[in-house]
Amino acid sequence: MNYKYLGLFLLLATGLAAAKPLEFYLPEGEMFDATIPSPPAVLGQQLGDRHLRHDQIISYLSVLAASRPEARLIDYGLTNEGRRLVLLAISAADNIQNLDAVKSDPNILKLWAGFSVHGNESSGANASVLFAWYLLATNNPTIKNGLQDTVVLIDPVINPDGLSRFTTYVNNQRSLSTVSDPNDLSHVEVWPSGRTNHYWFDLNRDWLLLTQTESKSRIDQFHEWQPHVLTDHHEMGSAASFFFQPGVPSRKNPLITEQNVALTSQLAQFHADALDQAGQFYYSKESFDDFYPGKGSTYPDLQGSIGILFEQARAMGGVIDTHNGQRSLAVGIHNQFLTAVSTFKGAQQHKQALLAYKRNFFDQAKQQAAKLSTKGYVVEAPNGHHGTQKVHWFLNKHRIEHRFLSSNKDIEGHVYRQDSAIYIPLNQDQTTLVQSLFNTDTSFQDNTFYDVSAWHLGMAWGLHWSAVKSAPATHDDIPAFKPNNAYQNQAIAYAFDWHSGNAPAALRYLAEQHESVFISGKDMTINGRQLPAGSFVLPVPKDTNQDELFATLSTITDAFGVQWYPLTTSLAEAGIDLGSPNVRLLPSPKVMMLVGQGIDAYQAGSLWHLFDTQVYLPLTKVRLSHLPTVKLSDYTHIIMPDGNYAKHLSDEQAQALAAWVKQGGHLVALQRGAVWVEKHLQADSEETAKDKKTGEQSSEQSAEPKTPQRLSYADYDQQAAEKILGGAIVSAQADLSHPLAFGTHLATQHVLMKGSSLLQAIDPASEAYFHVPLQVTETVRAAGYVSDHWQEKLQNRPLVVAERSGQGTLIKFGFNPNFRAFWYGTQRWIINAIFHAELIKKTQQ
Repeated sequence: MNYKYLGLFLLLATGLAAAKPLEFYLPEGEMFDATIPSPPAVLGQQLGDRHLRHDQIISYLSVLAASRPEARLIDYGLTNEGRRLVLLAISAADNIQNLDAVKSDPNILKLWAGFSVHGNESSGANASVLFAWYLLATNNPTIKNGLQDTVVLIDPVINPDGLSRFTTYVNNQRSLSTVSDPNDLSHVEVWPSGRTNHYWFDLNRDWLLLTQTESKSRIDQFHEWQPHVLTDHHEMGSAASFFFQPGVPSRKNPLITEQNVALTSQLAQFHADALDQAGQFYYSKESFDDFYPGKGSTYPDLQGSIGILFEQARAMGGVIDTHNGQRSLAVGIHNQFLTAVSTFKGAQQHKQALLAYKRNFFDQAKQQAAKLSTKGYVVEAPNGHHGTQKVHWFLNKHRIEHRFLSSNKDIEGHVYRQDSAIYIPLNQDQTTLVQSLFNTDTSFQDNTFYDVSAWHLGMAWGLHWSAVKSAPATHDDIPAFKPNNAYQNQAIAYAFDWHSGNAPAALRYLAEQHESVFISGKDMTINGRQLPAGSFVLPVPKDTNQDELFATLSTITDAFGVQWYPLTTSLAEAGIDLGSPNVRLLPSPKVMMLVGQGIDAYQAGSLWHLFDTQVYLPLTKVRLSHLPTVKLSDYTHIIMPDGNYAKHLSDEQAQALAAWVKQGGHLVALQRGAVWVEKHLQADSEETAKDKKTGEQSSEQSAEPKTPQRLSYADYDQQAAEKILGGAIVSAQADLSHPLAFGTHLATQHVLMKGSSLLQAIDPASEAYFHVPLQVTETVRAAGYVSDHWQEKLQNRPLVVAERSGQGTLIKFGFNPNFRAFWYGTQRWIINAIFHAELIKKTQQ
């Protein structure tokens, strides 16, 4: 072998890969402890060469923690795919040895550096190892002296599953020679991309909602530490530069204090100085806001911490060409590292102000809350103990103080029940977060929102809730679950209340154990038991093994909290009898969900998560591109999440779906999927829409011609915001007698509307209709920003439409009833679309 040419080849390959030596990243003039192993020495590659895998990052941080008394690795959870969630704590050795005591020491500064909550924004995760090594190895006196009374908590990979999906793909696609063409595979991810976690959730929207395992684990660490500063390192579009907060001044959450903004701005000067020295352009008061508290850079702001968002231009495949010049992973790592260090230095400079702000924040927030006429909120979950426990868990995770009512209390016509209802006072440390959770504002200083503008706990969860001006009588004892279940050997059947506990999961479990499970389409009262429509019934044959049956029923009680009743007769005292045609055998559902290119991964993920983790019903996920090869008759239901079906489904596939429905299939379509169904599978609806459009055109032609109005270019952004429905809560009227509404309780329900897809409006000429069980009310607005433009469009608009088509059904949703897995108040609608579709009658002639 010619080693001369081999060496030349390797030299060229290394240069083309655009990796940088360690010296590229480090400040000039500093010395480093050679006994502390550097990232290249342990990992066997230069930073910026290939994207570091999660296991490499964890291994390196483990080496640091094992070799230095100034570092400790803290495991705080596992992801859905079994990857470790860790924090690396770095401080003086004495602090590390007494870490538990340091957590609660108000004089120790705590800085939390969080990296890569979006898995395909990997420059942050790659920079985390460099930042950790630098803190331990540098001789910089600012760092060394600062660590005497500062703890740095490095969360190196907030989203390990997403990062692993991304690094596997992009490293597989990268060439030895650098390919900077943005059309190369290494720069174009496949669906669903590495941004999201295992269930395709955006973890940067989950700090408040806590639906994902990563967030549930992390929030415990956050509250144990209550950091003074939390940084959140992201990436944005490749053609961009670098962003750091404070962000758009007019678009901050009104509960964030001006002192918080001032401290953020003071720290921003340190980021500016560091990036100026590196010759890196940046911006700080455009694009990004600080409004939705579910984000990693905003949730801390409601806790007396300073949350800071960093956004670095992406270089997905390592080096990429853009219209603003070339971007590289190495430069991204450098910028993320520089701002992590600048945060540390700025925090040292403003240490006393940060300590004082955190120390006084909660008391000052309580003082402000004391001026309000509202003293707290009473909430009650409609499905009994199971719902109460969920509320209790959620409030505990956020360290929100709450107590249980000691006696029944009538508030505005609703009786809140003793032991079940919860009182949440504003006079507590978490008063700011409580106020945010119950905010009902519908008008704002700035109507442009980076994310949703409403997240009301009571509305989202379908809870009865009331603001109160005085505290009710309460107690601290967690109510015990005492079901009224009674087992009888003479029972001919057992009935299960669809309104109680986790009834869908109980039904799924029961159907797995027994083939014959029936669903009641109407109310019935048997043996003095009132059983609402939607209850499910298990017949008890004469030869039933009573011990096995009792074990099954006990499991349902213990695991799902569902109320069940023994029935000794089929004769009802009121309502339908047990043998009624309205009590129907439940077919075993086999559900397909369409996924893949063109489909909203967030929404598909929320549905997958719901049925997988709450209902325990398997979903067969089929890519749109694979659909022509699938035998549709193998499935009872097909779910079409929001997506661009017009582009990805052919006329032949539309015809196949229509035939499948007419033969007995149940098609459940959401948002753009529902619009596609109206246009391609419902010819009558399409003709009606054409007629309506023709009528509108005729009306326009007969009207007086309008003179176009010239508008100021400076007002364009504000005008554009009026046309966006970015995420607001609207009021909806529910028909609780409809099978799709079974298990819901409120006549007025609250829906999170986001996007521009709307179901067809009801024809004004219609004298009556039965097929719309949920529609927007006349008032529309409940919480968040709905412009006048959307107010007019949404009034009385159908939100759920259910129609028979041949032997099957078409069920359409104008919204995501399981938005971010947090909208418990409406998620039963999509569950009912699976279990209760057979109960839907033909009502359209």
